[in-house]
Amino acid sequence: MISKRASIFFSFFICVAGTVLFYLKYSVMDIEDRIYKAKKELKIEKANNHILKAEWKVLTTPERVQRLAVKHLKMRQIHPQQLKEYNPLIFHSNSKKQNTKKLSKIISKIVAKENLED
Repeated sequence: MISKRASIFFSFFICVAGTVLFYLKYSVMDIEDRIYKAKKELKIEKANNHILKAEWKVLTTPERVQRLAVKHLKMRQIHPQQLKEYNPLIFHSNSKKQNTKKLSKIISKIVAKENLED
């Protein structure tokens, strides 16, 4: 026969196992509920993202940006008469650093190439 200690131990073990399984069941249900809510929110955010991308494309069209720049910043397009010739001496007048000289040489080469292509 089963002793009194063994039956108390198994009764206690069954109670603990039942409590743990009860807690585990509701923990899993809570996690599943949070996963469902997160997936639902993700779906909503993806839909909102498409809307925001479409609105951004509309808001950043070059025509609209130019119109707003003229209206609010009083900006106008530049005319060819406003442009000046490139002068490499500008880079050497204030500073004699080595990097400035290198930059001037690079820009001179680029301008020379562009003049040859024209």
